[in-house]
Amino acid sequence: MIPRLAWRSIWRNRRRTLITVLSIGFGLACTVFFIAIGEGVYAQLIDQVVRMQAGHITMENPGYRDAPAVDLWIKAPESLRLQIEKLPQVERTKLIIMGQGIARSASGDVSATLMGIEPSVELDTSPLVRHIVAGRYLHDDDGPWVVIGSELAKRLKLAVGKKMVITTNDAAGNLVDELCRVRGIFETGSVEIDGYFIQAPIDFARRLFVLPEESATQLGVVLRIPEAQDFILREARLMVAGQDIAVLPWQEVIPEIASYIKLDKGSNLIFQAILIFLILFTIFNTIFMSVLEREREFAVLLALGTKPVQLRLQILMESACLGLIGCALGLLVGGLAAWAAQVWGIDLRSLLEEGFTISGFAISAKMHARVTTGLLLGTAGLVFGATLILSLIPMRRATRLSIVDQLR
Repeated sequence: MIPRLAWRSIWRNRRRTLITVLSIGFGLACTVFFIAIGEGVYAQLIDQVVRMQAGHITMENPGYRDAPAVDLWIKAPESLRLQIEKLPQVERTKLIIMGQGIARSASGDVSATLMGIEPSVELDTSPLVRHIVAGRYLHDDDGPWVVIGSELAKRLKLAVGKKMVITTNDAAGNLVDELCRVRGIFETGSVEIDGYFIQAPIDFARRLFVLPEESATQLGVVLRIPEAQDFILREARLMVAGQDIAVLPWQEVIPEIASYIKLDKGSNLIFQAILIFLILFTIFNTIFMSVLEREREFAVLLALGTKPVQLRLQILMESACLGLIGCALGLLVGGLAAWAAQVWGIDLRSLLEEGFTISGFAISAKMHARVTTGLLLGTAGLVFGATLILSLIPMRRATRLSIVDQLR
């Protein structure tokens, strides 16, 4: 009887019920959509940045993070990478040599970062491969060939096939020069990367910095599923226990990106909280006005012997009906919109032709949402649970009426 009465009661005033349901649905749909867009942008940013760098997890000398230098290299990383690649959710491991130097040509010189990489691994994992605008990417059998950014090529007036000299200090501190040629030119849209970043085969980097064979300053781990990071991190630390190797998550290797995401999530959370508050205010107003309009009705029911707990259950059921209908509508509209944005993306390239950068890393202007079951159920559960809690105040008022005053 109580569910039937509750259902009929909310449709007595159809206009108010429809406005309330639409308000819940619209607010929840906006919340789901914008959270999904934010999560998608964060996932896209993290994926591009970590794949261009060492990966989701980086293994390196414990002192390298405080004072990066090529003489702080990892010994025998090949045996370690074989163990890491056996772990579930590990996509690839990559050996990297990072160093600083001067890139010189007949037209001038520029300070640059040299990254020695395994081309066959980068072809499968690095987004830089997709940004080659001239020439081609490196191959494993390439000798003294490099790929450089478009801004660096402009400053040094270099083209594909042209010569350049890299001057740096080797692992022993000696000044060394190495002649190389440009195999390809990339353009990411980031001034920091396009203007100061050079990639070369790892064997060339070892020869340049006079490092032993199979050595590397970093061993990176790229994951298939980023959510597996904590598990892989624990397993990797157990593998190197007792060795002079630090195992770091990408949040510690690239702290500026982690800080940006944390700050942006905080500001988005405030916006979403304001939106949900407005939704809950509408719900409370509807339930409370419904109770005020029916005080005489409730007084009659109490006078006829209806138990107060039954009235409370009816009001609770009315709130539940409003919440369920509104949440279902919001999940349907918001979920479908977010799913469409996840599959097809939102193309802002007409507004942002050159894309945009975050902490020096270029991000595509075509954004994809990221919809998860936890996002949908968590947001809807929050709104529905808050709706039931808000009904406690009208419930208390309905059962504390003065029957005599109402019937008089």
